[in-house]
Amino acid sequence: MISFVPPFRFTFFFLLAPAIAAGQAPAEIRPLLDKYCLACHSAAKHTGDVNLERFEPRVWQKAAEQLQLLEMPPKGMPQPTADERAHMQRVVHDALMVVAQAQAGDPGPVVLRRLNNAEYTYTIRDLTGVASLDPAKEFPVDGAAGEGFTNTGNSLGMSPTLVTKYLDAGKVIASHAVLLRDGIRFAPGVSRRDWTDETLANIRAFYQKYTETGGTETVLQQGMALDKNRGGSLPLKKYLTASLALRGPSTPAALNKVAQQNELSPKYLTTLVTLMKSTHPSPLL
Repeated sequence: MISFVPPFRFTFFFLLAPAIAAGQAPAEIRPLLDKYCLACHSAAKHTGDVNLERFEPRVWQKAAEQLQLLEMPPKGMPQPTADERAHMQRVVHDALMVVAQAQAGDPGPVVLRRLNNAEYTYTIRDLTGVASLDPAKEFPVDGAAGEGFTNTGNSLGMSPTLVTKYLDAGKVIASHAVLLRDGIRFAPGVSRRDWTDETLANIRAFYQKYTETGGTETVLQQGMALDKNRGGSLPLKKYLTASLALRGPSTPAALNKVAQQNELSPKYLTTLVTLMKSTHPSPLL
């Protein structure tokens, strides 16, 4: 359908189609092109890489804008009259409409694009689980397309320098990989000492949920003074107090409920109650 073309211009619209399909400038304005444009924008002398003897939609769209803004022909060159300029604008507009109708619904070639810097950084963080990684910090700033977006394929080039930076970023990412018996994981640190400290911190964090600070004194082990007041003491008083609520027969559900109410480990509490009942078979327990 071409309902957007005024009915009285149907004939002229279709007369343009063959020339445009052949990539030629519309014959209706060829004399005006010869007079005002082709001295600089011909096939032989295509100043600014603009050849108006051929019909290229992007070039002619720009030419239409230049005509409307009175920027073509440039100052100091012969200028078309108002009627000639209006005629050229109408013909160029109709020619572009022919192309638009022929390509309606076709987005044109879609460029296979790379991830922009932000997408690449977030992807690496998601894959490795290391939020501190910033692999694109040395990358050049992403270019923006005409619409201002930085994720358009045409604006995301790949230069040899950028390829080198990708390789360097890959080496940095790989340095965070920790080899395991059944695969790999990624750690914030890059040395064995960093990985060891991270593992110990995770172990301490796990047991810290079921221990308390204070209650013990500094002890000497293998010539090293260890201050246990900083944590790691099992809260026996809390476990013994909780076990009083489990006197007599108790179900696993009841035991889990008591452990949850007192912020204790169900496993530790079960072990304590079982041990007490086996060593002191008293009616109280």
